[in-house]
Amino acid sequence: MGARWLAGIFPPIATAFALEGALRPPPAGFLEFLSDAGLDGVVALGSNGEAAQLTEAERLQAIGNVRSTLPPLLRLIAGTGAESTRATIERTRAAAAEGAEAALVIAPSYFRRQLTVEALRAHYHAVAEASPIPILIYNVPVHMGYDLGADWIVRLAGHANIAGIKDSSGDIARLPRLREQLGTDFILLAGAGEKLLDALDAGADGAIAALANLAPHASAGIRKAWREHHLDQARQLQRTIAPLGEALSGGYGVPGLKAGLRLLGYDHGDPRLPLPPLLATELPTLRRLLEDAKLMPRALAS
Repeated sequence: MGARWLAGIFPPIATAFALEGALRPPPAGFLEFLSDAGLDGVVALGSNGEAAQLTEAERLQAIGNVRSTLPPLLRLIAGTGAESTRATIERTRAAAAEGAEAALVIAPSYFRRQLTVEALRAHYHAVAEASPIPILIYNVPVHMGYDLGADWIVRLAGHANIAGIKDSSGDIARLPRLREQLGTDFILLAGAGEKLLDALDAGADGAIAALANLAPHASAGIRKAWREHHLDQARQLQRTIAPLGEALSGGYGVPGLKAGLRLLGYDHGDPRLPLPPLLATELPTLRRLLEDAKLMPRALAS
């Protein structure tokens, strides 16, 4: 397929906003911070990138902002999913023209009662056929309102330009079956950094995980140690960052991610309204989680 580079660890980066709410490039040094940690690339316009909050013009501007400042070693995936097949194709082609190297395509959900597996299969195959870049299916039940499930995922695959899936269901038990039925060339990416080691053991190739924004060295280190069979090292790294990841997945979400990035010195601004910033009363707990995960720089921890 020519898309094995998608087997790796990719943080879905936050979209940076200025005080008045306009888009701005990622904070100085942030993408280098990710690159130096040994990550494989980034995802722009994922759920944690507030893609749903952006206009069509802003989506392209956000991709361009990342592309123009992306270190050479990092690859660029862009979220391009829309509710219609036509709009998804337009977004995907436009993202490719801005420099995206693969597209993360969330499943439509507005008319989910009528979205049969055959309707979704036709959707994904039409997008894949029209796309100049590889496609990743994106299954995120918390935002879609339904779970594609293992049976549907297997049936949605099968096009040469559908390179894999990001599965944010949290159902690690389905990964061995997906690996067996879809083969070794199909990329399986988990969506929870706090369960990365379990996902790798179950057959995942890597992850698109919000936690990798805050803990890039540990996230890349877990996969590296696992691949080199240093399992004790991988387990120790996982234990160190898991509580922070559980907090992000369990409720902090985008507000917590942006607050955490600010505490690390990479201010992306507040979330765009109506999404509120993290409550000030939560900041001490978040800081403690970062400190316990050994992520706070000494100058910022005091």
